[in-house]
Amino acid sequence: MRVENPAARAFYEQEAVQGNWSRRELERQIGSLFYQRLLASTDQAAMRQASHNAAPVAPMDMLKDPYVLEFLDLPPSPNCMKTSLNKPIIDKLQHFLLELGRGFFIRGPAKTHAV
Repeated sequence: MRVENPAARAFYEQEAVQGNWSRRELERQIGSLFYQRLLASTDQAAMRQASHNAAPVAPMDMLKDPYVLEFLDLPPSPNCMKTSLNKPIIDKLQHFLLELGRGFFIRGPAKTHAV
């Protein structure tokens, strides 16, 4: 772990065990300086309780990569499949390349002739 302060390190170890934190959750708590925020808080019990009531992480959530596809202007759908995204992505890509105009794509390296 990248926590230099021994007290903070012990705190994160204990909280990770008690809260059954995943590695990602532990890194998030360290990155958000949870220990320092807890020390500065006036209601430490509420902060600690909030950290233990975090939603459990499903195994599939650990494997999924989020895609930000706002540029496709698709309606929100929790059951969107990758195969249904192929055509909208290709259409947007084609539109983008056409906007770049003629001369954007040059085949092969430019040939120079010695004089």
